[in-house]
Formats: sequence, C-alpha cells, structure tokens
Amino acid sequence: MRRLEAVRRPAGWILFVATIAGGILMAAAVAAQSNQVQSVTYGSIVSAEPVTIQDKPSGKKARKGAAVGAVAGAAIAGHHDRWFGAIAGGVVGSAVGGAADKNDSVKQGTELIIKLDDGQEIAIQIPGDQAYKPGDRVRLTTGSSGTKVSRVEPEPAPAEPKKAP
Repeated sequence: MRRLEAVRRPAGWILFVATIAGGILMAAAVAAQSNQVQSVTYGSIVSAEPVTIQDKPSGKKARKGAAVGAVAGAAIAGHHDRWFGAIAGGVVGSAVGGAADKNDSVKQGTELIIKLDDGQEIAIQIPGDQAYKPGDRVRLTTGSSGTKVSRVEPEPAPAEPKKAP
C-alpha cells in the first residue's frame, strides 16, 4: 500500500498523467509528406548486393525508458525516497531503452549500384530483402525524407505504322 502513495497524491497524479501524455505524443508524431516537391530520376540496376545497415540510434526509446523508469521508480520508492527512486528508475529505464534502440538500428538491406539515364552511377542502401537484379529499370524519387527506389516496367517498343493496302 505504501508504494502507491506517490500516485495517490495530486502531484503524483500530475506527474503520472504528464508522463503518459508525453509518451502518447511522442509515439503519435507523424511526418506529413503532402504538398512537397520531389525529384524523379530513372536508371538501371548495375548490381545488387546484400549488406548490413547500421543506422544512427534515434534515442527515442532511451527517452521513453527514462520517463517510464522515473515514474515507476517514484511509485515504488517510499514517501521520503520518491525523488531518489525517480532518478534511479530514470537512469535504469534510459539504459534499457538505449540498448533496445541500438539493437533496432542494425538491419539487413540491399546495396544497389544504379546507372542513371544521364550516365552517372550512384549507390544507395535500402532496408529489407529486396529482389532487384542487374538490368532492372528503376525510378528514384528523392525528397526531404530520403530517396525511394521502385521498379518500373520497361517502355514498350514503338509500334510500326500500318501500311495502307
């Protein structure tokens, strides 16, 4: 019963509600992509090789872990030790969240070497197991959120004009 005293007090409820609301707002952040100009280029795949992609950890899970750990530590600690419990819980939660964030930043992907129609060759790493092969025709759409590679069908050969009988 004594462990929940921090949540039973008005200040405890305010801290609890603020932490939950902050977590919901962080999780609900969505980047809008409408009404943004993007450039489009075309090319052909020269090579496609599997790679391991190491992204920079975002730190979101560390922040969320610190918030949850601080609330849990304050709730578990006694009345006089709740600040110490919040600090200790925040440190532990941050460490656990940071480790999970670092683990999630390593993923398998494919490195594509693409020869653009203007003759320039570029390399791009895309996450996931992609089924691109040399010779595939691709479209690269580049905007503020990065570059998207998608396969396009080759253009059909122009039809020959029909001869009059």
